[in-house]
Formats: sequence, structure tokens, C-alpha cells
Amino acid sequence: MLAELEIIPIGTKNASLSGLLADVAKLIDASGLDYRVGSMGTVVEGEWEPIMRLAKQCHETMLQSSGRVMTTIRIDDRTDKPGPGRIVHKVQSLEQAAGRSLKR
Repeated sequence: MLAELEIIPIGTKNASLSGLLADVAKLIDASGLDYRVGSMGTVVEGEWEPIMRLAKQCHETMLQSSGRVMTTIRIDDRTDKPGPGRIVHKVQSLEQAAGRSLKR
């Protein structure tokens, strides 16, 4: 299963969120799940329970530094292509269809 996590602190006066998101990034890194950081969210690969546990930890961690947090979780779950590696294979498939490497 792939899940994209987007954690947004609301009501902060600082236009840059990277300082606030650093603790969330450390949690994701320490989770042991495969992940890819993007400019507007992070994609995590794993099973339902570990991903949901991580999403909750990230949300609660952000609540410690911001009084209001909006968390969005998008899930891509397939039964016909189980197993690890989808986080990489999806991009490779797109690049193959495009006929070239794409910016990452």
C-alpha cells in the first residue's frame, strides 16, 4: 500500500514550514517504512496498521508545536500487485511510458 501524507500546521506566523516539519520528517525516517519526500507531501509504502500509526504520530507531533493541524492521507492500495517496491515501480512505469527519465 502507498499512502501520501500531507501534514499542515495552521495559524503559524512563519511562512516557511520546514522547521515545523523537521520533527515529522524524523518520525517518518525512523519508522522503518520506505518513503519519498516530495515538495508538498511524503509518500510512504507499507501495510495499513504501520502507516496509520505513523500518520497518527505525525499528526500528534505537529499538534505539539501548532494549535491546529490539517492532515490529509491519500491511499493507493492494490491487490493485484502486492509487495514492496511499488513506491519505485510506479515512477519507473511512468518513465517507461514517457520514454525518458523525469525530474524527481
